[in-house]
Amino acid sequence: MPVEVIVAGLPRSGTLSMCEALTRLGYHKTMHMAKLIVNPTQMAVWTEIYGKHLEKTWTNHDWRQMFNQQFPEYVAVTDAPFCDFAVEIAQAYPEAKVRHVP
Repeated sequence: MPVEVIVAGLPRSGTLSMCEALTRLGYHKTMHMAKLIVNPTQMAVWTEIYGKHLEKTWTNHDWRQMFNQQFPEYVAVTDAPFCDFAVEIAQAYPEAKVRHVP
């Protein structure tokens, strides 16, 4: 599934509330760090992603492929680590709505 909504707010800035609001608005599969952190496998994946990002080797295709593999059912993302890559995710999914939580 393609990413439809990207919440580009930092942790502790209302992202969990946005996650719950998006769920109520019909985006029933919304990813937040609270869901990610309980899965050690996902944390290892994100360690690798940060490394590849620093190497500047990922393309839009790589981002889409990673999301399709790691989060196939999610249509919205909030909080870290997604906010760290909001620009890249938005470029990979130009049809997605981007919201900033100040």
